[in-house]
Amino acid sequence: MKEKKYSLDGEYAKAKNKKYQEIIFFVHFYDGNRRALRRHRDLCLGLGFDCFSFTFNTPKSFLQLKFSSSGHFGLKHDYADQIEKMMNEVPGQKIVYAFSNPCASAMEAMARRNFGDIKAMICDSGPSGIFLQSTVNILRERKTMPRDWMNLISSPFWGFLWSPKFHSDLHDHLNEFPDGFPLLSIRGWKDELISAEQIDRAFEPHKQLAWRKLSLPQAKHLKGLKDFPDDYIPPVQSFLESVATKVC
Repeated sequence: MKEKKYSLDGEYAKAKNKKYQEIIFFVHFYDGNRRALRRHRDLCLGLGFDCFSFTFNTPKSFLQLKFSSSGHFGLKHDYADQIEKMMNEVPGQKIVYAFSNPCASAMEAMARRNFGDIKAMICDSGPSGIFLQSTVNILRERKTMPRDWMNLISSPFWGFLWSPKFHSDLHDHLNEFPDGFPLLSIRGWKDELISAEQIDRAFEPHKQLAWRKLSLPQAKHLKGLKDFPDDYIPPVQSFLESVATKVC
């Protein structure tokens, strides 16, 4: 039987020893691709989960940015369109595993789809609930402008290209999450782009979430699994096992 072809370089990877019914649906970080999540995919495959990953079609210039299907301008919403499309292409119950600020795009797509096939979510290094500060941090890290004061004054412009609402609509989407929805928030205390405080500001107002923290005191942005596997893997495994359905 011919393997199904997916949009956006999508890849469905099957666990050699499948133990759980749910699929781990990966959403990579900005400026990444599905291959950048190989370490995380291999972890989940080894735990007995089938995995799906894809690569965002990111515009090469801000002049190519467009309005999303929901009528919103900005890359955040364009990404939400792409996530929604891929979720619709992949049948079955899913656990979303997202990274950095595109976690917010995944949340938007999940809210649009009313969570019918979404069992739980893992957010690694995001999203930021103080979005402009994370934008300044990213501009500094990338040395986008030659002077730091230029990064400060240009951050609203770059933030606008992500979403004119920055992340104010993040709370609207999180308000739509069902009562008791399981969510694991992974954060590194040495994250130079999105701090633990910024992440807490995203989740703390939403008391209906059954969310928990995995804090890694020495980890930097997106480096938890790579640099501290012994601290990272057991809590992630425990969370996944607590929300997944075993194959009979």
